[in-house]
Amino acid sequence: MSKSKSPRRSISSGTSSSQGYRFLNPYNFVRTLEPRNRHLAPLLGRCAPPPHDRYVGLTGRIYCRLTATTPIFVADGEDVREEHVNGKIHRHYRFFRDPAGKVAIPGTSLRGAIRAIFEAATNSCFAHFAGDKRLSYHLLPELALQLVPARVRKIDTRWELELLPGTTTITPGQRPSGPQYAAWVHVYDPLQKSKTVAQSPSKPYAQRQKLSLTGFAHGELCHAIIERMIHPRRNFEFWNVVHLTKSGQPLPKPGANQLQVSGYLCITNQNIENKHDERLFFTNQKLSPLDLPDTVRQKYEELIADYQERHRDEVRKRRDPNRPQGTEPAFSRFIVEGRQKLTDGDLVYAMLDKDGNSGYKVRFIVPVSVPRVGFERTIGDLLYPSDLKKCATYDELCPACRVFGWVWGDETAVNPPELSTRTAYAGRVSFSHAVLTKDGGTFDETLAILSTPKPTTYRFYLRPRTGKPQNGQDDRQVDYNNQNQILRGRKVYRHHGAKLNPQEYRSVNGAKSDQNRTVRGVQQAGSVFEFTVDFENLAPLELGALLWSLQIEGWHHRIGYAKPLGFGSVQIEVVRVSLLDPTERYASFARSGWHDQDQKQIDAWIKEFKQAMASRFGAAFEMLANIRDLKALLADTPPLPVHYPRSTRQPQPDGKQYEWFVGNKRGGQDPGPRIALPLAEDDSAGLPLIDKYGDLSTE
Repeated sequence: MSKSKSPRRSISSGTSSSQGYRFLNPYNFVRTLEPRNRHLAPLLGRCAPPPHDRYVGLTGRIYCRLTATTPIFVADGEDVREEHVNGKIHRHYRFFRDPAGKVAIPGTSLRGAIRAIFEAATNSCFAHFAGDKRLSYHLLPELALQLVPARVRKIDTRWELELLPGTTTITPGQRPSGPQYAAWVHVYDPLQKSKTVAQSPSKPYAQRQKLSLTGFAHGELCHAIIERMIHPRRNFEFWNVVHLTKSGQPLPKPGANQLQVSGYLCITNQNIENKHDERLFFTNQKLSPLDLPDTVRQKYEELIADYQERHRDEVRKRRDPNRPQGTEPAFSRFIVEGRQKLTDGDLVYAMLDKDGNSGYKVRFIVPVSVPRVGFERTIGDLLYPSDLKKCATYDELCPACRVFGWVWGDETAVNPPELSTRTAYAGRVSFSHAVLTKDGGTFDETLAILSTPKPTTYRFYLRPRTGKPQNGQDDRQVDYNNQNQILRGRKVYRHHGAKLNPQEYRSVNGAKSDQNRTVRGVQQAGSVFEFTVDFENLAPLELGALLWSLQIEGWHHRIGYAKPLGFGSVQIEVVRVSLLDPTERYASFARSGWHDQDQKQIDAWIKEFKQAMASRFGAAFEMLANIRDLKALLADTPPLPVHYPRSTRQPQPDGKQYEWFVGNKRGGQDPGPRIALPLAEDDSAGLPLIDKYGDLSTE
């Protein structure tokens, strides 16, 4: 039963209590920069790195002190405990220990956190970036009705599509004018009780007999008796399979309102809660096969890979992913089987366009009747500026790749580099473990479930090339196919500070599952660690950038686990910088060659970096968009609570954060508010609570 709708409350950027409870999203993005003077400060662009076999720059060591300003946790791979809860494994992790058994933050965690800031501050390349990946979206149900069942054929080197639209004439751009194209094969009792059967128990639809598919295989040629039927709630026609046999086996004679047909059995598993039928692809029409272009096949294979990647971890945890587990549906066959390549005989659904007066051409193909569909544009197509893609050649490395290291990594390249080509460069910085020197106290906690990144949430991950994100726009104006949209930038988790509320990181009612974890020895705010950073052959500008990235004006780095939940804020102080004089060091056994630098010199290196940034990008350092965004996310305590979008002020035991996004993007005659995430520097008014119907909460 649908909810009666009340008039929409207006969307405003104010923060008055009359607008109800508001909150900040745990993440936002640091914008990228477009150089204004490319010939200035060349070390902030791409160039060849210095050699490692001689001293040609500044070499030394930075001594640092790290202070936790919120609870922090970095997991250890040792001493992982397993607890069996409701048939699933819940894991317990302890805080990381160094080889001596002391509580520490591993150097790799420090290196990753500092590199992320260094990349953002210097406008370096996106080193970890799946630029060739094509994301997908759910096809609207009204468009899914236009999909035509088909069978892939490969004849020698030619690929074609055999159309199987049943008894109904194909009408591209429209839903079927007669019975649905594929016949229904009643196989399952739905995991959720059928409302149609409950409301019309005496109708022929509710009296349909289930068929067993034991011994049948997906794609198998079968013979069937089908009868015409009307769906009692939605009033559409479809062919229902009454009898099904393997090829060559006898069938009874068809009765009134029945047909005998041959077709291909399409089994995708009981992959949604209310699913009760599989499909039989058949036709009694004489249709010419269609060419299946290489681009269509490639996008189909990318789509299957996307499906498999989305569900890989869940599939691994299932004993039998082809079957439902309790109230959880099974996974689609093509997700479980692991194959991505299209092969002869595959059954698909095709979206067709008109081609001339009586012909068709294939726009795209998908594996299921209500599918995801790949966007036309890849993630890399939306990167702006486009020259921020991952460094590809040794002689053209960005600042971060030259300082922290680089490995050529395009495994999908058709023509990989020759063996004589340099494909890696060792970084010129190394981080020690950060060892605990002051214990601020510890605690254990069972944490809330962490969400996975959802880059197809367009209103959060994309922004206009010019101007600011706008509320109220429909999906076509803000999705990956819109030429005006670009990636927002580098994702950064916001510092929670004093707004950190234990209810946001605790599992509701202490619930444990395989989706969350219990952490032991979480370090409280006030814990202090010390570590060192060794560097070699850095230019003064590069050293200044490294020093700034360590201290970031006293703002907060985000380190370790559960950053979206508020863990992991730390401040780093540079205690001492010592330089090595190689000539002095190797000219005498009596002198070490190490010299501590005063604060004036440290400030001079940082100033040189800031001035170079201002020269290259055309604005004072503190006014650059990337620096303003970093400050907004990592500086002081935010003005509002911080948590993932949801429909209620309190976290719910069953999660359902997705309901906020369902309600926000709701379309149709009664659309949701369609709120876009503001730019980081503008993100202070917060977001409202939204229910799955698109209503703003009055809490």
